[in-house]
Amino acid sequence: MDASQIARRFPLVARPRPACLPLAERVEEIADLARSARRDGKLTSAAVAQNKAALIASDCGMPELARALCWRHTEVYLCAQPLGAQEARYALEPLVNLARLLIRDGDGDGAYQLLDTLNRAARSRGEAVIDGRVLSFRNLTSSDDDHRQLCQWLWTTLLGDGTRALVAAGRWDRARAHAQRHRGVGNRLFDGRQVEALARCLGGEPASALEFLKRSTLSEGWERAVASCLGALCLAISGNPDSASVAAMVRDYLSLDCARELAVFRTRVGLTVVDLSNRDAAAEVYDRIVDEAATFGDGYVAREVLACARYREQLSSAERRGLSAVVVSAGLGQGHMPRNLEQDLLSAVGMSAAATERALATTSLR
Repeated sequence: MDASQIARRFPLVARPRPACLPLAERVEEIADLARSARRDGKLTSAAVAQNKAALIASDCGMPELARALCWRHTEVYLCAQPLGAQEARYALEPLVNLARLLIRDGDGDGAYQLLDTLNRAARSRGEAVIDGRVLSFRNLTSSDDDHRQLCQWLWTTLLGDGTRALVAAGRWDRARAHAQRHRGVGNRLFDGRQVEALARCLGGEPASALEFLKRSTLSEGWERAVASCLGALCLAISGNPDSASVAAMVRDYLSLDCARELAVFRTRVGLTVVDLSNRDAAAEVYDRIVDEAATFGDGYVAREVLACARYREQLSSAERRGLSAVVVSAGLGQGHMPRNLEQDLLSAVGMSAAATERALATTSLR
């Protein structure tokens, strides 16, 4: 058992995530959003279109294009300062996405540094150097109230994405300190509390981690499933695994909400159960994972399943081929996208950027 690899799936929180459908469908969604933004002049549709376009580029293994799209998006807003709270958030979201791209590229330390720099500069209304570019936030928001609202959003972003960045870098002690410093360790089993438990467990204190977990408030079914996985991991690391902890993991996983938008979360929980048990004890888990992966046609889910060595070796050749086809259809990690789809994507981005410029110009004249 590789405890450090299992731990990298955490923190596990049941947050909805759009399915990674075939690439052509995803690009068409961006085009629909862009047309809506052009027609209605709403910043929301334009912002979602541009953020999703950068995500698609990253998914396809085109990080340079993804970064370029993030910068194009943020510059439209920064040229229109001062902004209201929501518009200022739209301005900074692409910069947060730059950090998420770094996490995907394996640079968790760089991602955390970017997020911390952005947070400090925006809060102080100062300057930040990001990707070698100097950005001024002196006039980012229109009022003190807008600034307070933006800072609240920045706090949640730094807590969540900053924690994930440090975990991706294997910096469990720093992640733990980060969560504590930003008041992110509550009684519920969200990111901060999971990191606290894992830092204790991986730091040679599995018994302390177990006691800490027992004091958690488990208000929802997903929290019970995650707590069962963390408890089983602590017992395994302590050298005292037991059948009761495995049975609890299996039971709690099988009881999870089957909503499609939680498929990635559910798959990661299931694969953690697989890694912490044997084939006989978790037979139903094995079956449900592959059934959902085949049924949903979600590229993210298929990729997660294929990346788990212990699970992959249990798949039949036909199942592996089927899941691989889902990944390819979604364009994941291909290093390119078909030329016609790339052109459609860039056209939609241009349409969204133009709609954003018009909407911001109209707002500034009021």
